Amino acid sequence: MGGLLHPEETTNAARQYDIVAANADRWELSHWLITASMLLMVGAILGLAHQLHERRPAEGILGGAVAIMGAMALFAVAAAETIVIPELGRSAEAGAGALYEQIFAFGGTRWTVLLVAVLLMPIGLMAMSYGLFRSQVAPTWAAGALGFGALVLIVALPSGSMVAFAVGLAAMTVGMATVGWEVLSETYEQWEHPPVLSAAPAA
Repeated sequence: MGGLLHPEETTNAARQYDIVAANADRWELSHWLITASMLLMVGAILGLAHQLHERRPAEGILGGAVAIMGAMALFAVAAAETIVIPELGRSAEAGAGALYEQIFAFGGTRWTVLLVAVLLMPIGLMAMSYGLFRSQVAPTWAAGALGFGALVLIVALPSGSMVAFAVGLAAMTVGMATVGWEVLSETYEQWEHPPVLSAAPAA
């Protein structure tokens, strides 16, 4: 939801400041939502990892670890932009725009590693979706939706395409919500040993 509310982004620092100044409240709200959603995402990733722990532990552990690193990177970026950027946009001081441009330039160079790390989240989720498909502890279509959504997000995040972002987010949400509902509906025995829904694909 936060990503869909996010104002337009551009590589032009002066124009970006004008966008922030005109949409400071929207900018702040969208980043608060992104920050909160990443905390929920960690729980969802752990749920997926649990489903994979018995039959596909590699995808569960490694994919989950990579996805959580990406989620925490996005949490850090969103939290920083929630606190600092809207206040600059609301500022009436003459130097606010120049300060924003300095931060913008800083973010374009030294934050590159952190911003690239955000891509680890969909990469890890793609690995987990493959594990779900191979183990058949989730519906095939749900695993496919998760993998497709993660793949689209890998394209959408660096390109800034809101259409691609919306499609990827919707597919991921449907896939993860389906698996999440199954986890919440499991008995104690099923929690210990996630049931196979159908025959696993041949290796």
